[in-house]
Amino acid sequence: MAVVADSFHLLKDTRALFLKHLGSLLQHSGLVSGRAVQAIQDGAAAYFDEMTTTDRRGTFAEEADGLTSSRITLVGEDDLELGIRLDNLSARLYESTGGSLWRTHLRFVTLLRRPDLPKIANPIGPKGIAQGLNAMFEAAGAAAIDKKLELLDRIEACLIEGLPALYAEINDFLDRGGVEPAQPTIIGSQEGPVTTDAPTIRENALLALQQTLLARIPGMSEAIQFQPSGGGSGGAAASLLNQAMLERVMQRLDELDRRSPASPQPAMALESLIPGLFDADGTISQPKVLKSSELGIPSTASEGLAIDTLAMIFEEIFADPALPDALKAVISSLQITLLKVAMKDSSLFANEQHPARLVIDRMGLAVLGLPSDVPGRHAVCARLFEIAAELRSEHSGAMSAFDTAQAELDALITERNATIAAAASPYLPLIDALERRDAAAIAAGLAVEKFIMTRPPLAIRNFLENTWSQLLQTIWLEHGEASSEWQESLAIITDLLWTIQPKADPDERKTLARRLPDILKRLKTGMDRVSVSPEAETDFLDKCFELQTRALRATATPAASEEQGTDLFAGSFAGDAGAPLSGELTLGEQTLTTLDYLHFQPAPSRSLPCKEGDWVEFALADGTLRVARLCYIGPISRRLLLLNPDVGSGLVIAIHPAILDRQLRAGEAHIASARSLFERAASLALRQTTAN
Repeated sequence: MAVVADSFHLLKDTRALFLKHLGSLLQHSGLVSGRAVQAIQDGAAAYFDEMTTTDRRGTFAEEADGLTSSRITLVGEDDLELGIRLDNLSARLYESTGGSLWRTHLRFVTLLRRPDLPKIANPIGPKGIAQGLNAMFEAAGAAAIDKKLELLDRIEACLIEGLPALYAEINDFLDRGGVEPAQPTIIGSQEGPVTTDAPTIRENALLALQQTLLARIPGMSEAIQFQPSGGGSGGAAASLLNQAMLERVMQRLDELDRRSPASPQPAMALESLIPGLFDADGTISQPKVLKSSELGIPSTASEGLAIDTLAMIFEEIFADPALPDALKAVISSLQITLLKVAMKDSSLFANEQHPARLVIDRMGLAVLGLPSDVPGRHAVCARLFEIAAELRSEHSGAMSAFDTAQAELDALITERNATIAAAASPYLPLIDALERRDAAAIAAGLAVEKFIMTRPPLAIRNFLENTWSQLLQTIWLEHGEASSEWQESLAIITDLLWTIQPKADPDERKTLARRLPDILKRLKTGMDRVSVSPEAETDFLDKCFELQTRALRATATPAASEEQGTDLFAGSFAGDAGAPLSGELTLGEQTLTTLDYLHFQPAPSRSLPCKEGDWVEFALADGTLRVARLCYIGPISRRLLLLNPDVGSGLVIAIHPAILDRQLRAGEAHIASARSLFERAASLALRQTTAN
């Protein structure tokens, strides 16, 4: 193992680089105040020093053995919950940083001359960061546990995004310093990196459903030998039908399918396209499911199994209250076509990209956002009926008919998406207005944070956060950050803070007495501009007078942390975000609904999994679920513009990304366009089957 000559100075420089970039990462996230960042850095620094000065650290198992039940009982419930969450955070950070963290660990083994150094004892590892976070929470005092956990979730997303680059930079720094990575074979613990790159195989719910049904057939539970890649229907459920019987079944299916016209014209009435589509009162009739017993096919035959498997899929689709009745009718009209495919081609169950499955999925995409009671004569639905009728008439066993239908469905989806995107364009100026408002809030927050870092008295700190920040935002929007008005607003606060500093020198006291009237006049002008009430204005000026009197007597003013507990969540993460609020923003003839917070909240550190063009199901402020297409994401705040012209009188809404992020994490929202209709129905059917 190579030894570095000047390891002391290299460790010192590595420590400084790590703390600097960790602090920068947290500061730029806007989640915590500057003092909170310092607390995290202090805790992480203590861990770094401990790991680099201790000869040997126990393994994780050895440390866990020391956590006896008697020790746990000494910890409060909130502290215990926070500790568990911090442990879980460390574990997830180890997983997400994988190879980049492991490479630094190998170099620390060399630098510290510690072949026994456990992976969890990496001086810059997640465990040290968790110790820093714990130090921050301890300094914060008796803050609500819910608030701590919410903040921890947001910090975790920030760290998952930023730590790999940080570790890569430190690895390069150690490399430039001549620290060679230790060979994994000499590391006593034989540990390896935690990686998340291993390929995962997603369960094919449809195939699993068929296997479950097969296992219930007497005598078949020990003989399940599906051949997913095969084109036939062999395996454990070998066909019990001879060729003649199979041909008669196919002929019967053809007869059922021929009840509709063979070559429908686009202009033909829907009733003639799909016979039995409408009931006597003109509503779409309830779809009916075909099963093997109705066709006289034994359920133990592979063909019967295929029919009954599809029947369960259709039952779940037809029972879904969120799907439009028109879509159910279209899919119902394709039952026989799909049954004939399933009886001849078992890959329908194994291949998620099977053309027949993709056609059903595309149909589900085409109607996203349409209400469940959308009339069958709606332009999108009418086109689906036409495509389905063409597919039924043209399918003769080859997959080319499904490829054609898929191309037509893609064209329909593209056309609808383009129409919605065009409808969203007039609302972009409103989103830009919200973007400017957020940019103003960010600039004001950063300016105020610099003043708060000087630890002013509580009265002035509250004034800066709740009043002067409003003035700064107004000036930013009207004049910009480079304007003289902006500089003047900052100078007023600088002067105000000067007036409360102890004035031991007689000349300073004279200067204060001479300048004070002008400073207070400028301060009052700023308060009037943001409509501070006379009572609040008088109250604040009285508190300033008390502080200035102390300054004239050369008495030190109390810092905010001396007047109350140290609030490390102030600044950009100013308390709880609160419940989402619904509002409206109007510009000309356009009115945009908003789902936002009362006060400015930064966007989440992690990127949301949705992108422009996705259809998203989400909850409004009152809990009502809506589906709309994501048309635009703001470049500054990442606020999302979603639009659905087919619900009610039309839905156009801008959602704060933190609100949607929270809903996605809680399972209250999901990306509707990312789900396969066919696979989802198979999953529901499988769940029903295994539950019985």
